[in-house]
Amino acid sequence: MRLRLAGAVLLAAAAYYVYLPLPSGVSEPWKLMLLDALFRSFMQASDAAHTLGVCHRVHLLNRVVSWVEVIEARSCSAVNVTDSTLGGVPTRVFQPKGESRLRRGVIYFHGGGWALASGSGFNSV
Repeated sequence: MRLRLAGAVLLAAAAYYVYLPLPSGVSEPWKLMLLDALFRSFMQASDAAHTLGVCHRVHLLNRVVSWVEVIEARSCSAVNVTDSTLGGVPTRVFQPKGESRLRRGVIYFHGGGWALASGSGFNSV
């Protein structure tokens, strides 16, 4: 009986932690709620690691984000996608298949930086 009660309390606490009020037009709200809860958990874990002196909170978050953001290059029937380096900088090259002549290209420079948090802690003026 105590185990069931403890399980119900833990389940209710998890549901409360995960729940996030969203507008009705959001498709797949549970995915967004779980992602928000995951980010908040990482933020709290990084705060705890910083408080304990293990590492700075930003370094831990940076490691977590770098594990998540690695995406393999995938080609399709029309485009060949390869990972390369350009002057020591990691690059991803997209080339149309079956093209042998030189074509114009686009170079996109990411401005860097990222943000993990929620604006719910800020009061509107």
